[in-house]
Amino acid sequence: MVFRSCCLPGLVLIGVLPTARADDVARVREDFGRDPGWEGRNAVAPPSACVEKVQDFGFSATRHAGGSVGEVGGRIWRSLTPAYYAKKITARTLNDRLHASGRFSVTHSDSSSGVLIGWFHSASRGWRTPNSLVFRIDGETGCFRVFFEYGTQTWKTGGGTTFEGPYQTTKTPMIPADGRTHAWSLDYEPAGAGGNGEIILVLDGQRYVAPLEKGHKAEGAVFDRFGILNVQNSGNSLTLWLDDLEFDGRREDFSADPVWEGVGNRVTFKDCAIRPWHNFGWRDTCLAGGKPGEIGGLVWRIEATRPQEALVYGTSIGTLSLRDELKASGRMCLKAAGADSGILFGWYNSLTAIGAPPPNFLGIFVEGPSAVGHYVRPALRTADDIASVAGTGPIIRPDGTPHRWAIHYQPGGKGRAGRVTVTLDDSPVSLDVPPAVTDGNAAFDRFGFLSWHRGGHYVDIYFDDLEYTASATRATGPKAGG
Repeated sequence: MVFRSCCLPGLVLIGVLPTARADDVARVREDFGRDPGWEGRNAVAPPSACVEKVQDFGFSATRHAGGSVGEVGGRIWRSLTPAYYAKKITARTLNDRLHASGRFSVTHSDSSSGVLIGWFHSASRGWRTPNSLVFRIDGETGCFRVFFEYGTQTWKTGGGTTFEGPYQTTKTPMIPADGRTHAWSLDYEPAGAGGNGEIILVLDGQRYVAPLEKGHKAEGAVFDRFGILNVQNSGNSLTLWLDDLEFDGRREDFSADPVWEGVGNRVTFKDCAIRPWHNFGWRDTCLAGGKPGEIGGLVWRIEATRPQEALVYGTSIGTLSLRDELKASGRMCLKAAGADSGILFGWYNSLTAIGAPPPNFLGIFVEGPSAVGHYVRPALRTADDIASVAGTGPIIRPDGTPHRWAIHYQPGGKGRAGRVTVTLDDSPVSLDVPPAVTDGNAAFDRFGFLSWHRGGHYVDIYFDDLEYTASATRATGPKAGG
């Protein structure tokens, strides 16, 4: 898809920066009081992307999971729209011993489906859910696999996976979704793993163990529900049944309706948050702080093999390079996010805007490992394929808090190293830029936002009061309609 030409309505020239080419470079500001008319690729999903979903789970006078008549379960969809059916419990934390057991049966499973069973909080939201300690049934077409995991109240996660590693040497098996009954138990021992905390899953007599990451128990988690929670990610449905539950000294055989709390568990709705369709652009909201008007929305990490699904959203800046001093700043708010998600923003080239990071890119990378959450850190890549990303940075949490951010790139001059520094609020992180990079081949003609090209999940993120370096010629050029 070819970019259309666009100008910058409402663009304000606020001063010339003292750069290596001071006559050619200026800084501009956009407060997004109205739609800036930026160019976009895959920024808005077509109406055909939406899917009608029917959440239909709760108490049922059936016996799919074995035992006498009466059980809980039904058809459960993966969706960013939360849904659960659960018992209200006295609040528990990662300092408490936890035990649950029972039987389950999966009678139908689509690809990319899933459900969580265990302890969570009524306000828990997102993929790799914070404030949770659960086992997860991940569905494929006609089969499923069982994971077990936790999330702290600070959005840090961990647990057992299907891959062999230092904490798990036996893989959980792939199981047919044929309606057979499976016995399970889930225990949490706060004193396990040398005091770090330890989760033990027993599935059909096979034991699997995983410790909490060091320090995560101290981060804390609060659970006020036990039951069924949908996996909050884009996907499909499976049909699950649970019976003869025991948890925290309580027994439920479901011979009668337990009258648990249901939220979104028996509804029909149109789901438009479907991977890989982004929904990013101008909004009349003020989530990032300041006055109404900002840019932002839902952005997915995209498979490297499917670059045609990438988000590109930005504005023309003329032509800049790594020989120019570059600055940008503004406000941002990470409203929500799943683990393993991210977004890039900064200077890029409209002809090479695909990659991780793409060639001809210098800017900020919001992303991080599941055990941490989301770093805010500098990243760059030249046209000659020299790439560098800071290993860590200040952490931003998907809690809706507005933050100030800034990026400053200082070229080192011929034969001397440069530096790029990213600051979130008052916390900076710097990345040295070797002379070979500064002197190398890179050209930027846009400033804006890009998806990250390694398969993953979503961020819901917003930006306001943006200032950025552009070509002085471009900054003072004609406005839209001029």
